[in-house]
Amino acid sequence: MTVPEEFINQRKGLYIKILCDLISAKTVNPPGDEYLAAKIIKKRLSKIGAWYKLYDKKRHRTNVVAKIGNEKGRKILISTHLDVVPAGEGWETDPFTPVIKDGVLYGRGACDNKGQAAAALLVLDYLKSVEKQLKNQYIFVFAADEEQGSQLGLKYLLSERKVEADYAIVVDVAGAMQKVTVAEKGVLNIKVTAKGRQAHGSTPQKGVSAIAGMAKFISKLDHYILKHQLHKYLTRPTINFGTIKGGSAPNTVAAHCECVINIRYLPSQSPKDIVEELKRLSERFGEFEFDILVNAPPTEVNEHNLLVETIRHVAERREMNLKLKGLSGATDTKSFILNDITAVGFDFADDYVAHNANEYCRLDNLFKFCSVLIDVCLELNK
Repeated sequence: MTVPEEFINQRKGLYIKILCDLISAKTVNPPGDEYLAAKIIKKRLSKIGAWYKLYDKKRHRTNVVAKIGNEKGRKILISTHLDVVPAGEGWETDPFTPVIKDGVLYGRGACDNKGQAAAALLVLDYLKSVEKQLKNQYIFVFAADEEQGSQLGLKYLLSERKVEADYAIVVDVAGAMQKVTVAEKGVLNIKVTAKGRQAHGSTPQKGVSAIAGMAKFISKLDHYILKHQLHKYLTRPTINFGTIKGGSAPNTVAAHCECVINIRYLPSQSPKDIVEELKRLSERFGEFEFDILVNAPPTEVNEHNLLVETIRHVAERREMNLKLKGLSGATDTKSFILNDITAVGFDFADDYVAHNANEYCRLDNLFKFCSVLIDVCLELNK
């Protein structure tokens, strides 16, 4: 069997070029246009000789699924995505013209998630070279629409049974190979509506301001901690005031005000109980209604599952400092778990870089991660 490090070293230049091409392919979501990046992935897969298929729920919103190995063995899936967030402001370089300086590659998507897509492609490349020795089937997903909820991406692939797996590794959680994520908070968007009574702005005492009532309610929640039980890997629940609007004119007492709050909640909580708790808190500030707009439940996996134990074993052998963690954010890991697929997050990117100006990835970390992930795949093959 070819030594992975030698295989990787021989192809570093090629995969840096592929990563640069992926970043230059503008797949900002919305509108997405992931087909631009999918062309690059498809070209390399064809060169490697790997089986692959393209899936588009909507025109130009392309998902790439590749498979190698023994379909009768365990199905191990490695998941990345091809869309990126808008560039925003504050860049020192053109975000879609990759720049390499001192071993660091800058560009939108470098660490979220095109660097990971390039890394997954290199891992696939190696596994294809030893395919006859593989007991498992290895499935690689290069998905669309992750940045806008995955309805055209992984959720579509899972619901339509375009992909199936026993285990999944989601390469989209940062952590610089120092963490494996085994739990994620739930995501709850609630529309809070305050109701008042309209009156002329010159006689505000004759009306009831919905805006004033909402302001008092927000002030109450600003430092409020929802009831919960402590979790081993997740921090306490949070409340964010995402949007607010109300009133009809400056010279009219507002009869209506809406605020959408985003709550990240724990397995010990339920949306129903959270809404009831909010209702009780609002009673002293006027008349309120609460409507759940989005609910993505919290998820967690057994910390001793095969993936975790395998990654830990590889990390120990390589003397890597690895810890189990939970996420306050939501990744495609959640979709796998909700579809009864054991999934964890594991990644090479630095923390707090994704979605920022001057997004980057460290190329040495990217290629080290390829070696580690190949090691994990081969360990699972035993």
